[in-house]
Amino acid sequence: RDTEAQALEAVATEGYFAPQIDVRIGAADGRTTVFITVVPGAPTVVRNVRIAFRGAVMEERNEARMKAVRESWSLQAGDVFRQDEWSKAKRRATDTLAASRYASAVIASSKADVDPATGTADLDIELDSGPPFFFGPITVNGLSRHNEPEVLNLAPFRQGDPYAREKLEVFQRRLTGTNYFASAQILLDSDRSLAGEAPVTVSVLEAPSRRLELGVGYSTDTLFRVTAVWRDVDVRDAAWRWRTEARIEQRQQTLATVLDLPARSNGWGDTFDARVERSDIQNLETIGFIGGYQYRRLEERNRLAVGGQFHIEYSQPQGAESDTAHALYPFIDQVWRTTDELLSPRRGLIANVQVGAGVPGASSRTFGRGIGRLQYFVPLGRRVDLSLRAEAGAVLASARDGIPESLLFRTGGDTTVRGYAFQSLGVADGEAVVGGRYFALGSAEVTRWIGEAWGLAAFVDAGDAADRTQDLSLAVGYGVGVRVRSPIGPFRLDVAYGERTEAFRIHFSVGLAF
Repeated sequence: RDTEAQALEAVATEGYFAPQIDVRIGAADGRTTVFITVVPGAPTVVRNVRIAFRGAVMEERNEARMKAVRESWSLQAGDVFRQDEWSKAKRRATDTLAASRYASAVIASSKADVDPATGTADLDIELDSGPPFFFGPITVNGLSRHNEPEVLNLAPFRQGDPYAREKLEVFQRRLTGTNYFASAQILLDSDRSLAGEAPVTVSVLEAPSRRLELGVGYSTDTLFRVTAVWRDVDVRDAAWRWRTEARIEQRQQTLATVLDLPARSNGWGDTFDARVERSDIQNLETIGFIGGYQYRRLEERNRLAVGGQFHIEYSQPQGAESDTAHALYPFIDQVWRTTDELLSPRRGLIANVQVGAGVPGASSRTFGRGIGRLQYFVPLGRRVDLSLRAEAGAVLASARDGIPESLLFRTGGDTTVRGYAFQSLGVADGEAVVGGRYFALGSAEVTRWIGEAWGLAAFVDAGDAADRTQDLSLAVGYGVGVRVRSPIGPFRLDVAYGERTEAFRIHFSVGLAF
């Protein structure tokens, strides 16, 4: 008796509201059997979508937030109406409205008006934003070895700042990134009566202060590797974070140590680091030491770092003369991000400018150095994204001799010019490829997302490094790849063809290019 109704409900969830369903009882293989025949007919498609608002978002005329909700709406006119997609679209609309200022946003009403005769559905949803929320006092639970300021100084907001979910996510990333804690949970009280000063509760579970990590890995740039990392996040019982890493790769070996001091109350941090590195890439063998200090702003969208490094390096190009160079290199590094998301953006800009110089008298050659990078993201549709990238750099000096290779430029590889081997584009010196004083590269990539988390991409890259601007001759590579969204950024697996080498290469990488 219930079979026909159940079959109708099942096909309706997939957008078929006028199916022909025949149910009969017969025999098969000597058993009494229920036979169900379903002719689903044409699917129901969305005809109209109405998204309305009430609450403070209307009173404040917050057009930007309402536009963000409408742009995030996934079930558009012409799409097949499926119950699962309808539910996902409503959840996404609510989450988008609640992401900034309106933490208690809810669905006030929603209706899907389906007309089986015409095979169409009219969708209507009204969202209630509630009042605007502001961050209130922060309460920290779970501390024993660490002190409360070590947590509070990592907060990207202060009491009275407008609420934004991204700030809570940044706060949580900072907490887990310190390795002070095995887990960290941050909750904002979304009670509308507390909107003016919404309490924030931070619950942490402290991790062991010392830890040894061992790992193996592979990259298409530097091939197989083994790593060992020793961490102590409470040096001198003062929450100093010390990390020492030994990394042995087929083409590069590194021993590095980093000391991070606890974040300051002004939102800045101090880092001391030193690194000894040997590499043999493109027939250029280098052995070098880099040590330095950075004073950096913790803000991820507007990050400024000022500091200095000392480089000393021995380089031996195969078939050419060796060189030993050193430099005292003060620098300023600024990053701006206007993207909709920090890790997997679809819209906005990332810009980076770094300026530094080799100090006269403390460097084997005086020079100036500058790098500019720009990446632009724009959606071409609900499931199609375009990414454009441009980079350029220059070392201003009369010659490259006496300048450490670590401050010159080579390009090619997984995150620069695909289709070419790692750092294979540069200046020919004997049988080796060495760094030049200038470089430029550009990239364009289109991604068609098949599901929520994965898609297919097509791209073209071009770049080169040279000792003179007139010698820059962009090497072009192009190909296709797979993209997967992950918690640490997009995962990329690419097959690229290099026009200059007339060969295919496989590349994979994780995260943003810079």
